[in-house]
Amino acid sequence: MNTSTLDKLRKMKFFGMFHAFKSSMETGKTNDYTADELLAHLVDAEWDDRQNRRIERTILYARLL
Repeated sequence: MNTSTLDKLRKMKFFGMFHAFKSSMETGKTNDYTADELLAHLVDAEWDDRQNRRIERTILYARLL
């Protein structure tokens, strides 16, 4: 199930959630979270990833001008 979940996250381009969930699975930290805490962690990771990619893209475009 977790492999298919990771594949779906990657295909939907939720890269922040993908990396956060994968690292949580590898370290075994999913047992420490309740369902809402895990969801909040994944959403925060996705939010941060998208913000970081936006900043990187802005910097790249600024250098091209």
